[in-house]
Amino acid sequence: MAMNDTARWIDVPGAPAIERLRFRAYGGDGDIAGMAEVIRAANLANHESEYVSDDYLRSQVLNFSHFPPQQARLLALVDERIVACSVFEQEDTTAGVRNYSSYGHVHPEWRRRGLGSAMARWNEARLLEIASEQRHPGGAALTTWIEEADVGGTAIAVSLGYTRTRVGYHMVRPDLEDIDVPPLPRGLVVRRVGPDDLSRVWDAMIEAFRDHHGGHDGSEAAFKRWTDDPVFDIELLIVAFARDEVAGGVQGWVDPDENAANGYRRGWTDPVFTRRPWRRMGLAHALLGRALAAIRARGMTSAQLGVDAENPYQALTLYERHRFATVRTGSEWTRAIDPEAR
Repeated sequence: MAMNDTARWIDVPGAPAIERLRFRAYGGDGDIAGMAEVIRAANLANHESEYVSDDYLRSQVLNFSHFPPQQARLLALVDERIVACSVFEQEDTTAGVRNYSSYGHVHPEWRRRGLGSAMARWNEARLLEIASEQRHPGGAALTTWIEEADVGGTAIAVSLGYTRTRVGYHMVRPDLEDIDVPPLPRGLVVRRVGPDDLSRVWDAMIEAFRDHHGGHDGSEAAFKRWTDDPVFDIELLIVAFARDEVAGGVQGWVDPDENAANGYRRGWTDPVFTRRPWRRMGLAHALLGRALAAIRARGMTSAQLGVDAENPYQALTLYERHRFATVRTGSEWTRAIDPEAR
């Protein structure tokens, strides 16, 4: 595997005594395939259906919001093979707290040897240094997200003093028969979204999610990650307009690689968003029905989405009305950063 001059070898304290194990920073495009392979294998072991393609990971790596990949991405290699990888980032939340988040993936063949724990501690040390330099006035916390099947990840979070603070559901509608497509609220129309509409749709989506738990990155880099995603499909953006103003929408999309890997024909209807002036009018219900019909027209036979279990706007009730059911859960884990320790 080629490594460019920007890569550097890294000493990771507490690393397990695995023969020929070394750590280094992200070293360029030559690392993408190996990282994606690790993430796919880890997701499969955790019973996650999402498929991380090389192109998708590349779009995430190149369009970073805060930390360049050479700083934020750590790779573990045995000989020349990538066996684990991690990333850290930061995000300001709707509560005013700055979250410093880290996420890691260890190939199932190399789990339960201490790799994940050592890399998590290395990420945490870097993030505490950054938090100390930034001293965010709204307070700061360390966070991560762990799927329920990732027993090792949960054990690491507990050992580092994190507590579970939020639960999310992955929901599936098992078929696309008898879709309810009610009329739109008065004064709204759904029309085709063109390239010139994308920035308005993005801004409306970010605005809508500012009322929800967690952080929502509205940066130009995040917009690029959205549109550069290889499965982004402007034809499946179902958006309601009040004249030229975006009222709400649903992003539909289909990942052929995921479908091939899992042996189904399943589309996504996620995210679903409604701006404040048009809430509690049945708009989300009407838009979700149209999104389900749109992915059915693409030949899909089931649908999926993710939802915060504590969403304050009855999203869970909406999805259950559309016959989605929970198939797995994941959790946000958090540890507050002591201001005096920064």
